Amino acid sequence: MGNSVDLDEVDRAILCSLRENARMSLQEMSRKSGISDATIQFRLKRMKANGVIERFTIMANPAATGYAVTAIMLVQTDNERHDQAVAALTKIPEITEVYGILGEYDLFLKVWSKSLDELNTLINDRIRSIDGIEDLHELVVVERAKEETSPV
Repeated sequence: MGNSVDLDEVDRAILCSLRENARMSLQEMSRKSGISDATIQFRLKRMKANGVIERFTIMANPAATGYAVTAIMLVQTDNERHDQAVAALTKIPEITEVYGILGEYDLFLKVWSKSLDELNTLINDRIRSIDGIEDLHELVVVERAKEETSPV
């Protein structure tokens, strides 16, 4: 799927620290890991340049931002209009993840809404109306047991 980069234990220690707290200072990271500030700074620049680090971001509490409802959707698309459907789905701000998958369905979506009514409107007015969408299977999340970025 993607080209992996050889990461050593120093790189992984830096990534683990940032995964825990992306705002951690170089000094704090150095103090916790025993790796010098200069080494951490050099490794960070190298990992950004090599595409290991895509971006620094936050993880907001969905309920605090008003997006209390999460849904997972499995989507079947028309083969000839698949790319157009994907492009249209990626433009909807409430859809935060779009994955191409193997099996009975073609796409896996993660969708956020403020209420079940809003989710219903989003599905019926904005998602089902996209050219190339043939079928949807919706699953509403009732418990978030674990949600993290990829392991390092």
